[in-house]
Amino acid sequence: MQYLIGLDIGTSSVKGVLMTTDGKVVKRAHEGFDYTVGENNVVEIPAPLFLNACLDAIKSLADSAEGEILSICASSASGNLVVLDKEGNPSTPVINWQDKRVADEAREVLGDMDTDAFYKQIGWPFGYNAFPLAQLCYIKKHNPEILENCSKVAMSTEYLYYALTGKWGISSSAGTTFYLIDQKKGEYIKPLIDKLGLDEEKLPPIMRCGEVLGGVREEISERIGVTAGVPVVLGSFDHPSAARGVGVLEEGQLLLSCGTSWVAFFPVNSREKIENARTLIDPFLSWKGGPWATMASVASLSLRIKLYVNRYIDDTKDAFRLFAEYASKSELGAGGLVINPRDDFDDERILKYPKEHIARAIMEGTVRLLKDRLDALKEKGISADSAVMVGGPSENPMWIEVIKEICGIPVKVIHGEVAGSVGACVLGGIGVGIYKDEKDALEIIDNK
Repeated sequence: MQYLIGLDIGTSSVKGVLMTTDGKVVKRAHEGFDYTVGENNVVEIPAPLFLNACLDAIKSLADSAEGEILSICASSASGNLVVLDKEGNPSTPVINWQDKRVADEAREVLGDMDTDAFYKQIGWPFGYNAFPLAQLCYIKKHNPEILENCSKVAMSTEYLYYALTGKWGISSSAGTTFYLIDQKKGEYIKPLIDKLGLDEEKLPPIMRCGEVLGGVREEISERIGVTAGVPVVLGSFDHPSAARGVGVLEEGQLLLSCGTSWVAFFPVNSREKIENARTLIDPFLSWKGGPWATMASVASLSLRIKLYVNRYIDDTKDAFRLFAEYASKSELGAGGLVINPRDDFDDERILKYPKEHIARAIMEGTVRLLKDRLDALKEKGISADSAVMVGGPSENPMWIEVIKEICGIPVKVIHGEVAGSVGACVLGGIGVGIYKDEKDALEIIDNK
């Protein structure tokens, strides 16, 4: 038997699967890592803790293989900065994308930028107080010696790749959140690098998703239970990885990826159409003549849902099971109760209703926020005839029902919360020649 290992590295955990080459998921893994939230809006984690969570996930999967492991591939949410010293050891923690310690430092280093032109280069709108580019400006202002004495600057996923292979590389998809790469040209933006005082040799070479970076190092092979030399393949950003895993590859399709944020992912043939919508852009399959992709999110929605569920439904480990159970006993309209999970709690109004209606209203209010995003995109010419839902909530059939009712679009679930990991397996298989491309992979997987 031959296997592929795929990881999906999220904001607070790493998920992974061990998958046979014909698409059977034989083992799942999940390892959490907790970012520390400190004063001045600092959100970070010691780099070794992050790395060990990823390595533990790989080891758990590898230990269940009863044959040859052909590749390891990791897709990720990323946007998390880490800097390595001259010995290749972390000289900073992993600074999370939600970290907002940056005040005026980025503007002082970068000056006033044409943010519209910058968006068209990068593919994501730029803010002056978050993500790696802003964090690098903060370090340059407060700890310039870190950048002066570093050997490598990248993000947490590239740090994992480096630990696995001793090689240095970044995919054009995962690299978007670095904010240093011209997405259309596939090269670093030299004026930005110059303002940071960085040499390009300290940045990972830009490669394509599905390219082999290198083989597993002898020094780490025993730690992860994988034979030295097994190819490590560059993955993508997490949502395009999930799209590859479930077959959302063409315009007119929609991926609903429901995790920390709820994200609508659309393949779109015209990059200009996405630019006009001012939504997030991923290179996706554009490099080989296929579509670009856009992502529009309802940010940090899962936290708001959890807060409402814990306050009005249950605050034990059974909370979400009871949430689904109660919601199933109500009907469309939730008995007249309307809840927007973004709003402050309103006990006086909400507690007049039974838990069945409250649970249903939380779901319906969540989906209405999603529908608002979909309607706005439709006005810009971006829409879909069908949807695939992935992520934790996809394991709950009630969410599917409510989305169908409110959004009026057929929804199916494929691979649930491990879709991103399966997509990483697909990219790993492409990298080592098991699959010709994404469509070939899906034909093989679908015919298992």
